Amino acid sequence: MPRLRRSPPRRSRHRPRARARLRAPAVAACRGRPWPSASRRPGQPTRRADDLASRTGALRALRRGLGRPRRGALRPDRIGRAADGGAGATLGDPRLLPGAATRRRHEHRLLPLAARADRRGRRARHRPQHGPASGGRTLRRRSRTGGDRHQPDRHTALISTARAAYVVALGIVLGTACASTPPPRRDLVVGLVGEPRTVFDDDPSARFLAAAVTETLVVRDEHDELVPRLAESVPTLENGALRVVTDDPTAPSGRLVATFRLRDATWQDGEAITASDVRFAWERDSQEAPGTALRWNADRIDRVEVLGPRDLRVLYRDGERWDDYALGPRVLPRHRLLGATAPQLAAYAREPVHAGPFAIAAWLPGNITLSSFKSYALGAPGLGRIEIHFLPTRAAALQALLRGDVDLVPWPVLEADLAKTLDRFADGTRLQAYYKPAEALEVLRFGADPKRFGDASVRKAVELTVDRKSIVDDVFVGRALVPRTYLLPPLWASADETVPSVAPDRDRARALLAGAGFTKGQFGILERAGERMTATVLVAAGSVARTDVARRVAGDLAAVGIAADVRERSLADLRSDIATGRFDLAIAPEDAADPRLASERWAGLVDPWFDVLASAAVAAPDRGEKRAIYAEMERLWASVLPALPLYQELRVDVAPQALADLQPPPSSAPLSWNVYRWTFAR
Repeated sequence: MPRLRRSPPRRSRHRPRARARLRAPAVAACRGRPWPSASRRPGQPTRRADDLASRTGALRALRRGLGRPRRGALRPDRIGRAADGGAGATLGDPRLLPGAATRRRHEHRLLPLAARADRRGRRARHRPQHGPASGGRTLRRRSRTGGDRHQPDRHTALISTARAAYVVALGIVLGTACASTPPPRRDLVVGLVGEPRTVFDDDPSARFLAAAVTETLVVRDEHDELVPRLAESVPTLENGALRVVTDDPTAPSGRLVATFRLRDATWQDGEAITASDVRFAWERDSQEAPGTALRWNADRIDRVEVLGPRDLRVLYRDGERWDDYALGPRVLPRHRLLGATAPQLAAYAREPVHAGPFAIAAWLPGNITLSSFKSYALGAPGLGRIEIHFLPTRAAALQALLRGDVDLVPWPVLEADLAKTLDRFADGTRLQAYYKPAEALEVLRFGADPKRFGDASVRKAVELTVDRKSIVDDVFVGRALVPRTYLLPPLWASADETVPSVAPDRDRARALLAGAGFTKGQFGILERAGERMTATVLVAAGSVARTDVARRVAGDLAAVGIAADVRERSLADLRSDIATGRFDLAIAPEDAADPRLASERWAGLVDPWFDVLASAAVAAPDRGEKRAIYAEMERLWASVLPALPLYQELRVDVAPQALADLQPPPSSAPLSWNVYRWTFAR
């Protein structure tokens, strides 16, 4: 008969189970169970080939990623050799798997890789175990080297000792690190809206930058008092450095003379600051265009005399009694600007080398980095670096503040109309919002056309129509104030309390307009002599709150029959229109920090007597007499009403709560006026 061949067994189609069986040894090892082929019971058939295949598949994953010596130690034919770790080698042995030794889930169990092999047949011998559970005693087998098999070998003891020492050292290091106080922050990120062309532009962003990188002799502090910077002291009548000379034939009305002594300071390039730099700056300012702030200050001074390397004398004009006399002189680096070409002057305006607490380290589009000037005249600044990010809009600045991209956003980027939003996140936990009334106001200027707003009755009717208190409550959450005149508290010259307040009365306003010859025409718009009472309200761009107020004003005027359209203009264009009188109504900011400058803006627009009083206030010898004159001027201004005061500006600065020595000034000076004192609390 033909010999029948046995068909091979059908291969299982359940491949995942087969793979699971191959992975079982590795899983068992990770769970702490010994390898399946590490030992066998008596009478159990030997499955050396199957064990080898299982162990090979299980160790393949463990060998991946190891170096050549460690891969060799995990080869199936070398497991158990004392040369590669010995029978006591474990998955926690750092020579095989150093990463596993540090894992918390494996530290509590040492997993044997293999039983000790017999030298003759490499077969594991089974010996009965006797212990307390079986009522016997534990038998100990001596190794061939004479050591106790139940005792750890010398290498294992060394590893345990090394691990213990490492843990102790790590605990000491961590304990010392936690106990020590971390150093305070020395960097700050500021968000501004609009990137200036140069440091000296007439722009809020440029003014913030200029206050950080430049310095002058004297400034006004947070209390609106004169304090010295590059000068050692402020010249006053009390200390004898300020005097009034009456015997000078070139000054019959008397001349104010101030003597300054400079600090022993240097420019940011290391050159010494001298009195010649002050005279050089005054000579350059005298050549500026008329109408600029630099030219106005220079015109107050007759000449500057150099008395020594650090001493100078400033002689003011005949009859000059300027209250801010100490702010007139300033400094410029003569050694850099004398004889400079136009390109060099342009480069200097972009990155000036001055005497401020910070210097421009890098100016890239949209970003400026300022580094501290260690040799600053008043000492090294508290911050080491300031990053300034120029953002496109106020909304972008607010979002950057919320995300933590910037630390500080100053006024006028943020305004009081955001008070509700700021109160939700700038509550003093991480960020702090600082509110302070500014010596500046927004006014509604009237055009000079006698047929329209040049009529005193029309101006009075507008005052009775516009509900300024309601506008302030709605737009600024009631935090801004409604001024009565063009001078504001806390300015020393303000006599706001002597001027009566005016409440809205639209019935009386309609009666005044009717008495002036206006009648209601088509669509309810007032008409007089066939001319409809329509107007355009020009508003300076750049302030969301100002534009909202302009729309509210237009809405109130519509209630009495005056149709007004709101249009935004750049501040420069609006100033030009106001100077030439080409406007009906205009809303623009007015700085009232200096009563003399604030009064000069209304010269010729109020009354001839107003101009006479302004000259008398300039010549007055002290503040007491000046304040009495300014009080009379304020009453006269409120009666003629060349403009309607809408609201006093409220400074809003948001900064980290941990940033110390942040002092917003009451004037329109930038927040960075004392940036050298800013520090982060420990």
